Amino acid sequence: MYKMMLSDLDETLLIGQHVPVFNQEAIREAKKHGLRFVVATGRSHRMIGDILKEIGTYDMPGEYSICFNGGLVVENKDFKILHFQGLDYELLKKCFDYGCKENLCMLVFTLDCCYIYNPDEFEVNRKIEQKTPMKVIHDHETEFLKNESIAKILLVKRDMNYLKKLRDEMYQNIGDQVELTFSSNRYLECNAIGINKGVGLKWLADYLNIDINDTIAIGDNYNDVSMIKEAGLGACVSCAHDDIKEISDYVCEKNFDEGAVKEVIEKFVLKGVEDGI
Repeated sequence: MYKMMLSDLDETLLIGQHVPVFNQEAIREAKKHGLRFVVATGRSHRMIGDILKEIGTYDMPGEYSICFNGGLVVENKDFKILHFQGLDYELLKKCFDYGCKENLCMLVFTLDCCYIYNPDEFEVNRKIEQKTPMKVIHDHETEFLKNESIAKILLVKRDMNYLKKLRDEMYQNIGDQVELTFSSNRYLECNAIGINKGVGLKWLADYLNIDINDTIAIGDNYNDVSMIKEAGLGACVSCAHDDIKEISDYVCEKNFDEGAVKEVIEKFVLKGVEDGI
């Protein structure tokens, strides 16, 4: 039987900012049979409290979350930090300079705050909706971040072809120093080199003494690929990009808003219980 399941949030577990009831019910039933359900997200731990409440793991000992695309692993009780690997300030500056050159909206995340540069109204409103501790910055000053615990920076553009070209340009110059992935069809995410959700999955599995073959991961986008590959069973929602479907062990029949997470739980966790596996 699978012992741990990781799920991405946006376009996977959530509809809007909430876990739909059908996913909540499936998670609760799976937890009764010993499955650990772990949120694996690009978001800060300070942005997921209401979500954890909906799945019943908020402020609970022995429950865990993976944040910042694997850069942070916390135990949900008091959001105790178990593992953190952030982005060096000098590398932040290199990524930041690309965003400045392209006049992009940028989101810099520290452990305590999200700083929004060259603010995009949609991104500001989204962070308000997510109850994110944030500050809007109208100049390009970053010196105050030198002594902060920087988690990552996002470069924002609603044009994936553009972001892929920018990613390729950045790879040529700093690709051996930063981890570059995409999410939500508008973010180019820059983490410390070697940081991804797959690494977060492996770290937590090792910490909990869970065999990697006994894990499931489900997602929808490119920042989920590493955990989909790493998990014993890697799944994606029906609307995932074709190249993500190709690397997945299981492609859901349903989309995120139709119950893809529920589908995986019922097919691979609860059915196994029924069959005595």
